[in-house]
Amino acid sequence: MYELIAKNKRKSVIVFLAMGLILLILGAGLGFWFDINSGYGGYNTIIGPYTIIGMLIALVLWAVQAWIAYKKGAQVVLSGMDAKELTKEEDPMMYNIIEELTMASGLPMPKIYLINTPAMNAFAAGSKPENSVVAITAGLRNTLNRHEIQGVMAHEMSHIYNRDVMYMTFAGVMMCTIVMLSQVLTRMVFYGRMGGRNRSSSGGNNGLIYLIFIAVVVILALLGGTVAQLFYFSLSRKREYLADTMAVKFTQDPSALADALQKISGDTEVFNPGTTAAAMCINKPKIKEHVTNLYSTHPPIQKRIAILRAMSEGTTYENYCKAYQTIMGKNDLPKFKTEA
Repeated sequence: MYELIAKNKRKSVIVFLAMGLILLILGAGLGFWFDINSGYGGYNTIIGPYTIIGMLIALVLWAVQAWIAYKKGAQVVLSGMDAKELTKEEDPMMYNIIEELTMASGLPMPKIYLINTPAMNAFAAGSKPENSVVAITAGLRNTLNRHEIQGVMAHEMSHIYNRDVMYMTFAGVMMCTIVMLSQVLTRMVFYGRMGGRNRSSSGGNNGLIYLIFIAVVVILALLGGTVAQLFYFSLSRKREYLADTMAVKFTQDPSALADALQKISGDTEVFNPGTTAAAMCINKPKIKEHVTNLYSTHPPIQKRIAILRAMSEGTTYENYCKAYQTIMGKNDLPKFKTEA
């Protein structure tokens, strides 16, 4: 399991650097747009002052977003939701469940949030165990019994234990900025006044530069946000399977999570927690329609249930892998033992 934690930390660094590079390119594109209109770009010089300024602004944005993700990531994920922090006095059972799981996992006590929606879902967020939170919707809290809530919360605590939340929070916060810059760049090119002064004075040469710039911008604008989302949604379905097996290790009871997932699978309530939180949920939320696509980060919930129910030989990682292979017809999970 420590190999997985180290791997997730490395992926967080890669995402951090890759998204910074995308921000840098988008910033350069925005600056080049102003260079073209100011007479600096294309015909006179390849990189004008606004291009450099755009890159510097992008670097500042990158640093700010990284700081926000690290210090305030959980709050950003929860923002916009009708979420309330739960105290021990308000919900003794929930608090007691999380206390038990912190002892089983060795993690610090996270803050607990209740989201006021009838939908049935839950997620964890934060950049490190010390500032992570777990959240559960009112619909799920009121539907599940203690046994089932423990299974769900064990799954969410597993994401914190595996450092999945670090990767998801960093990627999610930065993705929003990249998508926003891509949209701004698209509007500036297609709806703004593009290079009128410079094109008229520079003739065909600048016209060619303009066309090349348009092509580059279209690629950046259309693919910048998409690439950022692919980074974010590269969370891999295996993360959910691994969180399931760690939840079983914490509770020593596969049926706890299986029973909870069975009830969650029948949820028909619309729940839009935002793009950042959607990938963190225990099951893909029904934002409008359930559509399996490239951005789906969750494996089929019925498969997860079947694997948990097939764990008749014990709750070890090896037995989870056997059940996984029986249900899925393959075993492409990491080759390591969770027992440390």
